[in-house]
Amino acid sequence: MIVAPVALGVGVLSRRRLFLVFLGGLAVAVLSFHAREGLKPVQAREWCGVVTLLSDPQDYPGRVLANVDSDIGRLQLAATGRWASIVRRTLVGRRLMVRGMLRELTHPERLAFRHVRMALTASQLSVEGGPELWRVPIDAVRGAILRGSEALPADQRPVYAGFVIGDDRGSNDEVVQSFEDSGLSHLLVVSGENVVFVIAIATPIASRLGRRSRVVVLTAVLLLFAAVTRFEPSVLRATFMAFIAVVGAGSGRPVDSRRRLAVAVAVLIVVDPLLVESFGFRLSVAATSGITLLAPSIARRLRGPSWFQQVLSVTVAAQLAVAPFVIPVFGPMPLASLPANVLAEPIAGFVMMWGSSVGIVAGVVGGWQAWVLQLPVRAGVWWIMSVAKWCASLPLPRLTLPAILAIGLGSVAIAWLQRSRFWPRLRQGRRVSAG
Repeated sequence: MIVAPVALGVGVLSRRRLFLVFLGGLAVAVLSFHAREGLKPVQAREWCGVVTLLSDPQDYPGRVLANVDSDIGRLQLAATGRWASIVRRTLVGRRLMVRGMLRELTHPERLAFRHVRMALTASQLSVEGGPELWRVPIDAVRGAILRGSEALPADQRPVYAGFVIGDDRGSNDEVVQSFEDSGLSHLLVVSGENVVFVIAIATPIASRLGRRSRVVVLTAVLLLFAAVTRFEPSVLRATFMAFIAVVGAGSGRPVDSRRRLAVAVAVLIVVDPLLVESFGFRLSVAATSGITLLAPSIARRLRGPSWFQQVLSVTVAAQLAVAPFVIPVFGPMPLASLPANVLAEPIAGFVMMWGSSVGIVAGVVGGWQAWVLQLPVRAGVWWIMSVAKWCASLPLPRLTLPAILAIGLGSVAIAWLQRSRFWPRLRQGRRVSAG
């Protein structure tokens, strides 16, 4: 383990790109080896010890599941009966005394990016101690957002919480299916878009401060939001990119989006090589790459209002970039995602910003004041849910990977023709034939 950070440090200090790439690759290889060694299962047996809750408990038929940390590594805790009710009420970061049976995971590859190595079925458990001091503001903000959602209709609460902090527990199956069929399922999980809106809210306030103080405050806001959303892989990527942008702006040396993406992904993979096992992380990196590389050129070729060009170009670029990952796993992509995103994205952005600011106030004050404060969000969530349901019912085809590849190649060919000397002749020939 000592070899990896030493090699990486030498590569950074050398300031030679080739040297840095080689030693960086060596560091990732060493760290990845040790990370995968930590995933090897231990012997199945009865076990007793103290664990720390790492994820929000998820309800499944007859049981509750949650990821926990222990002295033998990370485990997937399963609890039933009265033990399930205790886990369900326990917040992330709390410690539990658990007695149960260790066994191998049924699908270990699904939890590899979370470093989970074994499953633990509880036969007895109890809560140990209170929260750690540094988790108090995190729990306060998250709790306020969830309490603010109580002013909304029951069917809107999981959708709203999913938009703001990625907590869509309790979502209706029909609502989730309509979001999937309309290509809006990315709104139900927290993503880099949330980080952008949080920075947009915090920047006007921090702009009153000095340069260094502004960097410190914005960095603290980023860390708080990442912690509130449970450090999801896509949020980690977006948070680190935003941190690089904040530091670059604070030092008077702005960093372009492509370099921010490259540096963020490289650093995150060095710190945690198992992030590459996360499907959400892959989609986040692919979508951001597509938006960064393709969206500007697509927007220039569109007609209409600027907001329409921006939304549609970002949607098309992101869909093209994630298609090679999504289609082999989930099948053809719905063409309905284009109108759905154009109609829903602007309102979804408003809901995210409102929930990250006014929504916290609504959770603090409660009562009829919260109901009044959340009226705009109530209308916004209703609109998005209606768009998802309507677009899911549209008789539009689903695009396969060959179809998307053909569209992409056709677009490249048209763009090349427009830049070549043959395009004026072709247009002139069409005018002559029309005349």
